Amino acid sequence: MIRLFTILHKTNLNELPDALSIFKAIDKSFHIHSAHCPNCKTKGRLAFHDEYSRNLVAYENKGVQENLITVGRVICSACEETSAILPDAIVPYKSYSIIFILHVLKAYFFRKETVAALCERFGIAVSTLYAWKKRYLSCFTDLLHCFFQRLGFSFLQYAHTTQFGSS
Repeated sequence: MIRLFTILHKTNLNELPDALSIFKAIDKSFHIHSAHCPNCKTKGRLAFHDEYSRNLVAYENKGVQENLITVGRVICSACEETSAILPDAIVPYKSYSIIFILHVLKAYFFRKETVAALCERFGIAVSTLYAWKKRYLSCFTDLLHCFFQRLGFSFLQYAHTTQFGSS
């Protein structure tokens, strides 16, 4: 699978783009001739091969939208492996877009409504919400742990050699 991290990393949680527009922008961000095969890492050996349809549940215009999208596949002439081309807004093997999940988690953490009301509004099970929350917090904790392990200090703390207020 080829993951395109081109748009989502530039966004802000207050202004999340819709997943469908990110998916449609894939044609502009993927350059097949300069792409590497995710299997053998060979550059310039990919060719468009096939496509398949899948569902994408997104949060657009303050509502849940179900879309049928077409995902392109490429084949590598070196190793003959095929790969799907997915932008960062699409979660591999899942119907919900990352933007949909972030909208749900944002609503959950800001607590403007009950969990039951939130799940009803987004059309998800309570267990799904808690699974997303657990995974989000786990990833965030892992990220902070890796940061601390690598640098030896918390990302909110100044480095050991720097004192607060000194230059």
